[in-house]
Amino acid sequence: MTSPLPRLRFAWWSDPFCIWAFVAEDALDDLLAAHPDRLDVDHHVIPVFGSIIHRFRAGSWASGGVAARVAATAQVAAAHGHPEVDGAVWERVQPTSTWAVGAAIKLTFDAEQAGEEAPGSGAAYQRALRRAFFVDARDISARGVQLEVAAEAGLDPDRLRAGLDSGRGLARVAEDEDERQRQRLQGSPTWVFDGGRAVLYGNVNRDVLRHTVADLLGGLAPGGSACG
Repeated sequence: MTSPLPRLRFAWWSDPFCIWAFVAEDALDDLLAAHPDRLDVDHHVIPVFGSIIHRFRAGSWASGGVAARVAATAQVAAAHGHPEVDGAVWERVQPTSTWAVGAAIKLTFDAEQAGEEAPGSGAAYQRALRRAFFVDARDISARGVQLEVAAEAGLDPDRLRAGLDSGRGLARVAEDEDERQRQRLQGSPTWVFDGGRAVLYGNVNRDVLRHTVADLLGGLAPGGSACG
C-alpha cells in the first residue's frame, strides 16, 4: 500500500473588515480544493482595524472619509468578481472594532477544534460574518449580530454568548496579536508557509500563490530536500 504524502500546514491571517481578505477567500478556497489531501490551514485574526472609529476621525481614513471607503471597497470587490459588494455598508452602519468580531471568530474555531461544533464551522462562520457585513450591510461588531449570524449558520449561539461574556474571545484575539507582532506580519491578508520562511502579504497574484504551494509540496514529497 502506498503511504500518503505528507501534508503542508500554513497560516492564513485576516481582518474581518478587510475587503482584500473578503476577495482572497476565493483564492483560499481554490487552493484548498486543488490539494484536498495535502493542505491544512490555521486561521488567525490580524486586528488591523482595532478602532475603526479612530480611523475615520483622525487616522488613515480621515481625509477621504466614508465616501472614499465606499468607493475603494466597491472598486476592489468589482475587480475581483464580487459586484454584489457596493461598499455602501460604510455609510449604513458604523462598526467599531475588529477585536469585537474577532473574539466571536476565535471562539468558533476553538469550539470546532474541541469537537463542540462541526468540522469547517469556524471558516464557514468567518465567511458568513464577512458576507453579512460587505453584502448585507450588517454591523458584525455588534454582539447581537454575531449571535444572529451564528444561529443562521447552524452554530450554538448560547455557547458563543458564554464565551463572549467571559472575555475568553478577546483573550484569544490578544494571543493572535502577540503572535502577529512576534512574526512582524504587516497586515491583512497574510499567508505564512513553512514556519515563516515563505510569507505572502496583501493582494497576492494567484499564480504566485499556486507556485509557492506547489514548490513547498514538492519539497515535502519523497526525494525533496532542504538544508536546515
